[in-house]
Amino acid sequence: MFDPEKHKKTKERLQNLYDPQPFDRPVELNFIGNKKPYIINDKKYQFKKDAKQAFKEFRKTIPIDICLNEKNTIVVFNIMDRYYRLPNEWRKYRPFIQGVKYTTGHKWGELTFYFYLNKSFPEEESITLTTPKIFNPSVMNSCLCFASENVHEAAHNNTYVAKMFRSAVEDQVFNFRINSHAQSGVHEIHHADITFKNIVLSFMNNVMKINDRDEFENKIRPLGKYITSEGQIFNPDIPRAVTIRDAFAEYHQKYAKLIVTLKKPHREETSEEIKFNTALRNKIKETE
Repeated sequence: MFDPEKHKKTKERLQNLYDPQPFDRPVELNFIGNKKPYIINDKKYQFKKDAKQAFKEFRKTIPIDICLNEKNTIVVFNIMDRYYRLPNEWRKYRPFIQGVKYTTGHKWGELTFYFYLNKSFPEEESITLTTPKIFNPSVMNSCLCFASENVHEAAHNNTYVAKMFRSAVEDQVFNFRINSHAQSGVHEIHHADITFKNIVLSFMNNVMKINDRDEFENKIRPLGKYITSEGQIFNPDIPRAVTIRDAFAEYHQKYAKLIVTLKKPHREETSEEIKFNTALRNKIKETE
């Protein structure tokens, strides 16, 4: 079961770099981007799914909660150098990295990479960090050898705005997960009675007094910002964005009913619903 005390200790562990090992940063490689072949651990792959699988297998060999050795560090740095979708952002942190750990993330409880920065890293650059001295670029999802280069900034308004609103209530969902003792990989948190999408649409109609969804998304999108460690969020540097974000958080707090479900049964139910809807759609098509 999910253990809040263990979660607390995990977060404290990440906030304090202990036992730093002597560290030599690997030789910097040129950015390649979305170009075949994809090189993972000195092996070449023609397809992203194969590159992703190779990296998944590599991660199984890495000790958890221990600074990576030289060999494993080189593999991770090479991937970041060649494929991280924001090369300038990565190179802003690269010279200050003094260690890499493969460890349980403090937010979602899933294994991820943390890059520890030395004391010379300027504090004013810390806005995108997990903590002032930890960079978590989400290696698996943010490298062009694994995912599309259009998945973030070029996302459709619908997708981008939806993620902005989800980020506004992320703390509510996370706190509910902790208080409910939900276990990562076993349970999921969902909205009952009224879906999250309908809560957003209700907010659009009743609070912002906008009835057209396209108009709503076109007005909200410019208020967003993509941050490496968090994804799409309401831009904290824009007062109007902050006001809308906080107003929606209050609206969600009042109207949302969160529930814990078992992961597998819920997905089976969803699958049955899809089959049912498809069968009805096929009947309608037969009359065309």
